[in-house]
Amino acid sequence: MSTISDISGSSSTSQFSSITGSDTLGKEDFLTLLVAQLQNQDPMNPSDPTEFTAQLAQYSSLEQLMSVNENIEGLASTSQNQQQLSALGLIGREVTVDTGAFQLGDSDVTLGYQLDAKADRVELHVQDSRGNSLAVVKPADMTAGSHFVTWDGTNSKGIPIAQGDYTLSVLALDANEDGISSQPLIKGQVTGVDLDGSQSTLVTNCGSYSLSNVKSIREL
Repeated sequence: MSTISDISGSSSTSQFSSITGSDTLGKEDFLTLLVAQLQNQDPMNPSDPTEFTAQLAQYSSLEQLMSVNENIEGLASTSQNQQQLSALGLIGREVTVDTGAFQLGDSDVTLGYQLDAKADRVELHVQDSRGNSLAVVKPADMTAGSHFVTWDGTNSKGIPIAQGDYTLSVLALDANEDGISSQPLIKGQVTGVDLDGSQSTLVTNCGSYSLSNVKSIREL
């Protein structure tokens, strides 16, 4: 009886040690352990069949999870490729993005604003990185919806503002001077696409934007 115990203990230990040299067990390692357990069990005291059935069920679940994970990775890769192809198809088109960030170059910028309700006062403020208002545009259309104005890059005195990165903020008030929900918009033409990383970035004449920021697309 003791001889069987010694053989079982040393054999299963050595096989387990050789299998677990790696930090992660694969499907083949899992099956090898099960076979080793059956081969080295004490014939006078065999393993509980219920426990063995549970181990097989665990292996089946593991295999299913690994298969699902592989399918998800494949779908993610396909989705990323489709996103990149869609982004490339936007070159030369005009896009509206729902953000106030933009770059001022040597040409006019199309500033936009979306109002959830009619306003009695609307101001578009062009701010620098410190939040200073460098230019204020007062559009005429204050009805609910999306509207756009062309800004020539100058302040209220007609002096050109230096080229660089700026942010558009919207001030919208009703007749009682209460704030109205609003959203800054920027409209630009797509000149290229940056495919680096997991997210495609649209390069426009007024800045670079993620596809998730695109609100509308139109042909020029």
